[in-house]
Amino acid sequence: MSVFTPNSGFGNSGSFEESKGWSVGVREIQRVKSNRVVHRKALLEALAEEVPIDSIRFSSKLKSIENQTQEGSSFAIIHMDDGASIKAKALIGCDGVHSFVARWLGLAAPVNSGRWAVRGLAIFPDGHGLNHEIQQFVTIGKRAAVAPLNDNEIYWFLVCKFSSKGEDHIAHDPEMIKREVTDNLAKDFPPLYLRVVQHSDLSTLTWAPLMFRFPWDLIFGNLSKGNVTVAGDAMHPMTPELGQGGCAALEDAVVLGRHIGNLIIQNKRLVAGDPLAGALERYTKERSWRAATLITGSYLSGWVQQDGSGWWMKFLRDVIFFRLLFTRIFNFIQYDCGELPCVSSNSLELENRSKIE
Repeated sequence: MSVFTPNSGFGNSGSFEESKGWSVGVREIQRVKSNRVVHRKALLEALAEEVPIDSIRFSSKLKSIENQTQEGSSFAIIHMDDGASIKAKALIGCDGVHSFVARWLGLAAPVNSGRWAVRGLAIFPDGHGLNHEIQQFVTIGKRAAVAPLNDNEIYWFLVCKFSSKGEDHIAHDPEMIKREVTDNLAKDFPPLYLRVVQHSDLSTLTWAPLMFRFPWDLIFGNLSKGNVTVAGDAMHPMTPELGQGGCAALEDAVVLGRHIGNLIIQNKRLVAGDPLAGALERYTKERSWRAATLITGSYLSGWVQQDGSGWWMKFLRDVIFFRLLFTRIFNFIQYDCGELPCVSSNSLELENRSKIE
């Protein structure tokens, strides 16, 4: 079992020492000013506040998609399970790992990595007293970590090998998730880790298989068809080792906004048909190699840290990966999405108002 204590996931490999059956590796602490901790719930609430009321339809299920052409312009008609139909100039499928839109585009289904992830948020009303450093615990088939977010909250996770002994049942019972971690999966982990898990807010506990899309599906597959495309996990589900799943989705949003914004500037309005289809195609071409590389780096990082205890895997993990590849892979997550164009909302507001009237 190895314990790594880097400050932010970046750093050069340090020395290792044996202590009570645990090998402890301390990595050089590097402060990265660009790193920011964001609660996903706060992010979703902030995004929701920026759109008109009733724009978000919760618990909606997509039934079918069809393309229609009117007056030379192509529209996507979305049929919902409740009988409602929505007409859109563009359909951006952000409907998660098991995306209906991705299937409609012909993308292959994501595959199971053979591992499951448990995640949670521990709350310490009086403070947890830990330094703001990520501490990682690795053994054969298991990898876990605690990451203080502030003085009162700690994010924790545990990734373990897949087995078929009732994970689906556990996934729907937060109490059972916590008990499975403390009594079984992490029973031999340091007391610090168990203490964090015990303080978990049950509403934050999740248990799910780690899925990913083969990178060549993004490079050679159809990521757009006319005025329909995908973003986020619908395009590039990946394992969490680089922590870039949500970040890559935000990158998608910026790049997509840049291409559509430029289209609006050129035409003084949002036009459907071939111009919009071209903007979506340029977006997918820009994102495909970037997303494919993130998927590959994430999977490689998880595989090399968890699999095997023989001399070859130790050499591959401790020498090749951590000393030679670790910094390069994590430096790759620094990415410039480009600048968003300045688009006046007046034309769009007038266009939308005329349609309503």
